[in-house]
Formats: sequence, structure tokens, C-alpha cells
Amino acid sequence: MEYKIGEVSNILNIPVETLRYYEKKHIVQPKKSIKNRYRYYDAWEINYLIECKKFRSYDFSLPEVKEILHHNNLNDFIDKIDERQNYFEEQLNYYKLLKQKNEEYIQSLKQIKRNLWKCTLTPHPEIYYFIHRYNYTYKTKNEFGDLIDRWLEFFPFVENLIEIQDNALLNRNNTNDHGWGFSIKKEYADALKIPLNEKVKHVARSESIYTIICAGDKGSFSLKLLDHALTFIKEHDYKLSGTVTGNLLARVHEQNGYNRYIEVWLPVTKSS
Repeated sequence: MEYKIGEVSNILNIPVETLRYYEKKHIVQPKKSIKNRYRYYDAWEINYLIECKKFRSYDFSLPEVKEILHHNNLNDFIDKIDERQNYFEEQLNYYKLLKQKNEEYIQSLKQIKRNLWKCTLTPHPEIYYFIHRYNYTYKTKNEFGDLIDRWLEFFPFVENLIEIQDNALLNRNNTNDHGWGFSIKKEYADALKIPLNEKVKHVARSESIYTIICAGDKGSFSLKLLDHALTFIKEHDYKLSGTVTGNLLARVHEQNGYNRYIEVWLPVTKSS
């Protein structure tokens, strides 16, 4: 018995568009009626589609599936399945890291309200970062090569980072200069072998004042949002000692409007 493409789609829960794509990639070759150009699948072709679904569930690519279904001998097939074990180990390690990262993110989110506008002496985590935007102007992609594209592949380990030069912050009544970019903790950069080059800056673990600020809608960010942190620094006999960095934690809609919560580390040293 033969089945039209719509019937096969219903039997296997595979969209018609996907079935046509599989045909284009030579996974299956259904018969085509000369009279009406309809596609007709027999049980043999449907078996190929079932096997295709099976091997796609192993995360084999379509070219790999094609090799398995139409070219591999038994030894080749065993080798391919055996190779998956290394792949699954890599995936397992990746998701262990991702679970750890997500747990950290959950804790940061849960502490927003408690730490909002408050200051604590907290070590700055060791990170790598680069800036792709100053104020509201993006740098050209040519300045980074493939760095931006490569780092985008590592979300959610990569954070949206803000950078504020210490001289700009101390002169905040006259300037609002700041940069935006991407950052990643060193432990994740090392584990994932994230690409680094001369554009990437390194921040060592250092004594810092930690706070969370809240900016509103478009155009509302101001360096003066850190007035309370600078007051805390002065009152506790510290002084600002370098570039300020932070991460965008969340963009949310609340009763008082659109809010952007940003965690910030201000590096400090004792004044005396």
C-alpha cells in the first residue's frame, strides 16, 4: 500500500515541509505520479523516515543520517554509534555547567529586592569581557573579527556587561559615558574554551563594593544611579580604584513601569 505525503505526515507526526526537505536531502525518494505529481510513500520509505527520526534523536545531522541509512556497513554503523558516547559525555558536562550557571542566576534574581540600592563589600568575580558599544553607538563588526559571533554562541554563560570608567563616574554631573559589552566568568571561559584575543580584557578577583541599581525605560540610565554607592565608599573610608563593571540581571514590567535591574561592582581600596 502507498500513502500520500499528508497521510505520512499524520502517521509519523512529521510536517509536510520537513518530509519534502528530507526528500531534497535524499533521505527518502517517494514515487511521483506522472499524472498529478503527487508523492506516494510505500512501507519501505516510511521505514527510512522512522529510522531517520530515531537517528536524529541521537543528534546526528541529516548528512550523517543519510550515510547511515544508505551507505554504512555494519562496522561503520557501530563506529558512528560508538562515537556518540563521547558526544553525550561532552553534552553531559555542558549541561552540568549550565545547571550550575542557572543556579547562580536564580540566586542573583532572588536577591535583587534584598540588595537593591544597598551596598556590601563583595569580591569581584574573575571575568573576561569586551566592549562593543559606547553610549549608544556600536562599534563596527570589522573591529572584532568573529569575536562577537563566537561569544554569542556561548549564551547563557555570557552576560550583558556594563563598563563605567572611574573618572567618568567621579565626573557624573558632567558626563554619562559608559560602555556595553559581553562578559563571562573565567571558570566558564576556561571550561568552554571561549575564544579570547587582544580586544578581551581580564578582571582579576578584587575587593569591591557590590550593589544593585534599577534603571527605567529607554534613555533613563544615568551614572547618578550610583550616587548611593559612592556615598557608601566615602563613609566607610574607601576610595574608588578602577573601572566599574556590572551585569544586566533582568528587564521586567512592574506596576511602577519598565525596570532594568543591574548588578554592579565598584573596585575599592582603603583610603588610609
